[in-house]
Amino acid sequence: MAQPPPASTTPVTHTPTTTATPTPTTTAAPTPPPTSRSRNPNPPAPPSNRIRDCFDGDCTLLLAKPATIPLDAGKFHYSSLRVTAISADSLAISVRYRQGGGAQSSIGPGLGGASFGFRGSPSIEVGLTQVGGKPALVLQPGAVT
Repeated sequence: MAQPPPASTTPVTHTPTTTATPTPTTTAAPTPPPTSRSRNPNPPAPPSNRIRDCFDGDCTLLLAKPATIPLDAGKFHYSSLRVTAISADSLAISVRYRQGGGAQSSIGPGLGGASFGFRGSPSIEVGLTQVGGKPALVLQPGAVT
């Protein structure tokens, strides 16, 4: 019969092995800059309560109720813009055409939500913002249409 091998007198030590797993690093995606629907690179005009400040098509007008805004008809072709409703959430406007008829638009908050213009004249971009918690109409001259 075969004999088992003799027991070793040398102590056996076991060294635990650890495997280091690299910690994954994550890089947060950069936050995109705020966007505006406006194509106009110019900042809005300072806030005003005076309707006449909009005659040149460049104003931020605090409004609490509907109003007719006179415009420079020689420059823009249109003599006025009518704000038919305004609140913190929406703005409704109408423009009358010289030849008869007109256009209406309703927009939410933001700049450049609507625009109107006549061939060969600068357009006017229309927006809605808040100033001190109150709704404000924003007009900015745009490109020649």
